Amino acid sequence: MNKQLAHLIIRRLELVEKIEAQRMDMADISLHLQKPLAVADMGLNVVRYIYNHPALVSGGMTALLTFRNKGLPGLVKHGWRLLLLYPSAIFFGLKYLSSANCAPAEERNTKVW
Repeated sequence: MNKQLAHLIIRRLELVEKIEAQRMDMADISLHLQKPLAVADMGLNVVRYIYNHPALVSGGMTALLTFRNKGLPGLVKHGWRLLLLYPSAIFFGLKYLSSANCAPAEERNTKVW
């Protein structure tokens, strides 16, 4: 009986050493993957933000497209043309806002992600 017990103790010690070596290997691997996984996580956060706020994103893109060539003076001088140049962004924003207000509370509070 003592031989079997001694064999089990030795086997247990070998397994504990093997587990410790595997933990060290896993820690080394996770250090190399930490930055790429952080970038992927940030990308998922951006996709979730765009999915949850499409009117804000389309309005921001419309403002950037308008502001890029003429700057602030051109935006003030020709600001009324925004309604003619980018109507799809305005209608998309209005459509999104009206559909968000008309949806039942259960549908608005649920998240897809």
